[in-house]
Amino acid sequence: MARRLRSRGGTIVTGDRVDRIEVDEGRAHVVRTTSGQRFEGRRAVLADVVAPTLYERLLDPADVPDRVRDRLKAFQLDPGTVKVDWALRAPVPWQTPPPEPAGTVHVADSREQMSVALQQVHAGQLPAEPFLLCGQMTVADPGRSPAGTESMWAYTHVPQHQTGDAGDGSVTGEWGYDDKERFADRMQARLEKLAPGFGDRIVARRVLGPRDLEARDANLLGGAINGGTSQLSQQLIFRPIPGLGRAETPVRGLYLSSASAHPGAACTARPGSTPHAPPSPTTGCAAVPCDAPCVSTRGGAAPPG
Repeated sequence: MARRLRSRGGTIVTGDRVDRIEVDEGRAHVVRTTSGQRFEGRRAVLADVVAPTLYERLLDPADVPDRVRDRLKAFQLDPGTVKVDWALRAPVPWQTPPPEPAGTVHVADSREQMSVALQQVHAGQLPAEPFLLCGQMTVADPGRSPAGTESMWAYTHVPQHQTGDAGDGSVTGEWGYDDKERFADRMQARLEKLAPGFGDRIVARRVLGPRDLEARDANLLGGAINGGTSQLSQQLIFRPIPGLGRAETPVRGLYLSSASAHPGAACTARPGSTPHAPPSPTTGCAAVPCDAPCVSTRGGAAPPG
């Protein structure tokens, strides 16, 4: 992607946070960074940031219509996320191996149990038996770890505002070291049940809580990886808010290209590509990255790590 962008005259700048999008006569035309660099968007400015960051921080309040500010008050983030990475000395010892090696594995006892876990999250409770999405990286790409080993991660969702713990009550929701380790133990126990001996194969473990994820990518507010809730009330013509159901913003030449735009996360490269969206970003466009140091985009996917 980087080579393709550069071949068309694009420039990638890293390590410099976007500070402001300047608007002149109702049109976005300049992106400024904290170091003082100035980038002109002659054709368009594409903002790959969560909607509140664009309207509440990057734009001058005078350039945001009152109706947008009012409706943004009802904008809902999706749940937070906890991600665990494991380095294993041997492949995952699944008690019942899948018929074909699987790069992605979902862990739940049943549809009912998965539904209970998600309901607990939406009720503000930390799930007692979290539903996991796992990635067996060495299965998908043997070059990810030495031969005979496995690189694996799993993530699950947690409340943005925790009111209780539906499990043993040991996790407070502050997401300091103890909270992260205790909840990672809970996640790991789910895997141990399906893959006895999993824990004996661990060489190293890293736990990233909601605050860690946001520190690595300021677009992941509270560890939310989907750019806003995927509930129907904030999808289609209601994404990110009613009246802004496409990539366009009220500022001419400024487009929302993150997962906060329809159709949202899990639709790779689709956010912002609805009808009337701008042409592909080539020379003449300024890209606003994930509120920080990268120009390449990720509209919503697995948490970084």
